[in-house]
Amino acid sequence: MHQNPAHVLSILSWHMFTSPSKQKSLWEISKRCISSNEVAQALRPFLFLVHPDKYAKFPEIQTQNEKSLQIFNGYMNDLFPVSPSLKPTKVSFSIADKQSTTFRKININLTGTDPAKIVRDALESCELSTSELKFKDTGIRSTRTGSGGLGFTTSNVEEDLLRSYLKRKKATVITNLYDSLTNKRDEAMRKTREAKSLLVSIKDDISDLKYRTQLKDVVWQMAWEESHMRRCISNVNRMIDQATPETRTVIEKAFFKNVLRFGRGSFICCDGSIQLGADHVPEQWENVCQEYQIRKRQIPLLKETAKQLEQTFGGAQILLPHFKGLAQTLTQLQTLTVRVWKKEALLRRVEDSAKNSMLEIVTSYDELAIGLDGRLYIPCNVDVPSLVQFLEENSKKAIEINQQMHHLINELEFARDECIKELKLTGLRWEQAFTPEALIQCVYRLTHCSDDVRNLVSGLSIVISASPSIYVTSDGTLSIPLNWS
Repeated sequence: MHQNPAHVLSILSWHMFTSPSKQKSLWEISKRCISSNEVAQALRPFLFLVHPDKYAKFPEIQTQNEKSLQIFNGYMNDLFPVSPSLKPTKVSFSIADKQSTTFRKININLTGTDPAKIVRDALESCELSTSELKFKDTGIRSTRTGSGGLGFTTSNVEEDLLRSYLKRKKATVITNLYDSLTNKRDEAMRKTREAKSLLVSIKDDISDLKYRTQLKDVVWQMAWEESHMRRCISNVNRMIDQATPETRTVIEKAFFKNVLRFGRGSFICCDGSIQLGADHVPEQWENVCQEYQIRKRQIPLLKETAKQLEQTFGGAQILLPHFKGLAQTLTQLQTLTVRVWKKEALLRRVEDSAKNSMLEIVTSYDELAIGLDGRLYIPCNVDVPSLVQFLEENSKKAIEINQQMHHLINELEFARDECIKELKLTGLRWEQAFTPEALIQCVYRLTHCSDDVRNLVSGLSIVISASPSIYVTSDGTLSIPLNWS
């Protein structure tokens, strides 16, 4: 498998309700399946109001909005897929008050893993309409309403500007593959050659670091620009060079025959590998290396705790994703184990309802959910009666989904391999915003494209993107939308 189903696919989430009258439709009314592209579309009115460029004449407001927008975008990005280091936070923006010439401050609480709720809260905080949202959140809806034909409340000038912008953007989007490739193939080939030279240099840097520290491998948990990857390697070397002799010895012991990962957050992973946060400073990296000798002793305890939990859940498979934090995961498993064991009267129902299921224990900020790959997401602080209700309602359905998804993933991988072979591509991948069915159809259309398109894509690498336009990335990859023509 080239793609992890848990990463490729978005999830279907279910909220917990305690009212008996709501239990009947508990798992139906709260189901969600929202792509990052849908979220981006829904947030356009909000982003238009808070965008820093609108406040160039007010430097303080521009700076505040810029910083808050970075945090807001970072949190939303961490929901696709849900990042193990996700933490609740609060952001503040200033927007023009339509009733006066002053500015109004708005606050948005970023919490939970439901993007639909965050989108709705963001829109309502600016008094923008939510009536035209194409998806439903899983929380309790506000009674606040908006006005205006565009579905959000702004002044006439702002409405005209946004309508004009969207109209121009829609008019300039070209989704015809042949027309785009006629102009972009040379650019793609040039960038590919340039990227190959840079990648060779990066591989040399990685080889030097592996030789110096005896690392087993260096892995990136995210798709980053090559220049950023190179900077991470350089920062590790600088950390070692500037460390005291004692600290250097600690770093070398932590790296010896180990895997070094770069991603969001710095921690020891469940498989004992070390992840360094790309946005963290070397001092934080050093702290993680200092913890390594202690944390690695917890790996047997993590495995034993997972084994006990599997027995408690009737032999269900407890997933321990290697990229998640070891300390956090161990705490989550222990917390859930204690909570379930305290409910002795429900242990038999838990065991019977969870048999043959695939479970992943998640943070207290998450929700009971069933993934499109059939895994069941269980918050570590879950209410046990609600958990039993959820398992009895959904475990069999989750097993069926897992079997269907396994078949779809195999079909998608086969379709991709055939497409690469038929079109003589150097690579074919996709972003996380799409279902397997939609991707299979897109790849099938690509495989059976016209001879003119075949000649133009030969020798290129393609990524199926949520972006509506066709363009060439910095490494020479051709980005195409799902609905290319």
